[in-house]
Amino acid sequence: MRTISMTLAVAATLALAGCGGDGGPGPTAGTGSTSKDAPITSGGPATSSGTASSTSGSGSTSSTATSSASSTSTPATTSTTSTDTGKPFDAKEFTDRLEAAVDKNPTVKIDVQFGPDATASGTQDLANNTLEMDVDAGGQQMTYRLVDGQYYLAQPPKWFAVDDASTNPLVKKALEQTALLSMQTQLDAFVAGVESAGVKGTEKVDGVSTTHYTATVDTDKALRELGMAKAPGSPETAIYDVWLDDDDLIRKMSFTQNGANAVLTATDWGKPVSITKPTGSELAKVN
Repeated sequence: MRTISMTLAVAATLALAGCGGDGGPGPTAGTGSTSKDAPITSGGPATSSGTASSTSGSGSTSSTATSSASSTSTPATTSTTSTDTGKPFDAKEFTDRLEAAVDKNPTVKIDVQFGPDATASGTQDLANNTLEMDVDAGGQQMTYRLVDGQYYLAQPPKWFAVDDASTNPLVKKALEQTALLSMQTQLDAFVAGVESAGVKGTEKVDGVSTTHYTATVDTDKALRELGMAKAPGSPETAIYDVWLDDDDLIRKMSFTQNGANAVLTATDWGKPVSITKPTGSELAKVN
């Protein structure tokens, strides 16, 4: 149970740049030799810095997630202008496309790398809000499962419910943090905060053709969607890099928080997953 508090770091990939520290702008790769201009509508550019790289594992269609977050993504050449967020693109069109694509293909395998020593990997069904995620934070490993609105933490060979009725302070702390593991929760917060978008061209991510977008996110709006308050000194906005495939599905998402690069990669969109609720003898009792 001492490891529960470390889940927050790996859960932060999509919408928590405003939680504390300098937050920092997200990295943006350049257009490079594999890029070409995409259609432009309207919107406003912002600033960002750095370069992004990808880590992603092979797909899994079972409820048991893998704990690796490695891949062979092909990065684009770094932009000579680090503040370039691409040509302005209509922010509402960007978020509408993203949400429509997820609605049509709600199951996914995701891999998260946050900084040098925190990873999360697993499968999620966004339509039914179920997930099973393996989390490794500094060598401390946890497995969480979410079914029917209830989170469970694996304590092999048992599972125990992360229950808001528990008087155990560590269980209550886990409850606060497990809510951030849901990609649907994170996407809702991300979409709520997007103020402007840009497009940088086309790039390959794990062999898949994608369009590289940037999104400037109002951290207050994103955190309010999560029911969280922004920490003092955190940035007003954060810039994310998002790579969407030809079906407008997220293949990679990246930003920098407190100097640490966070990268989420997504595969196996629309493939069946089976995530079941622990019952009977599988459950341990916790006060």
